[in-house]
Amino acid sequence: MTQQPLSSARPDFIIIGAMKSATSTLHVQLSQQPGFWMTTPKEPNFFSDEDVWAKGLGWYAGLFDGAAEGDIRGESSTHYTKLPDYPDCLDRMRAHVPDARLIYVMRHPVDRLISHYMHGWLNGSIRGGLDEAVSRYPELVQYGCYAMQLRPFLETYGPDKILPVFFERLTHSPQTE
Repeated sequence: MTQQPLSSARPDFIIIGAMKSATSTLHVQLSQQPGFWMTTPKEPNFFSDEDVWAKGLGWYAGLFDGAAEGDIRGESSTHYTKLPDYPDCLDRMRAHVPDARLIYVMRHPVDRLISHYMHGWLNGSIRGGLDEAVSRYPELVQYGCYAMQLRPFLETYGPDKILPVFFERLTHSPQTE
């Protein structure tokens, strides 16, 4: 599907990950700040998920329709840094939001893995004990390989466009972080 150019209603920044690292907390905190507009849904996954991408750029731009003039517009989609599962994501982002700033939230990889495992185990998408699951579900480890997830974004957007945020600091001193 060929997409038309994205209108001026585009994000100024995108929280791109990592899953289970307080991206939801950051999204909510920013949505409550004056001058910020955060999308609903929190994770549109527009550039990653084929069924959402098929809705078109007009649908995506519509997520920012309620923003006031001058608001800083953002969205949060951890699927954007779930390599290798969404291989078209970065090319789509480069084509349609080349000037966006990116926020990458990180958590200690083992803590992130355990939180991911518990989330999946509770909703039934992951079965078995932790040791078995780590062997059976490669995404448990892959999504916490921060260098692998972030390298393509650093190469595409440059280090000056990516803000690293750390879970521990975000949860203990949210305003400072």
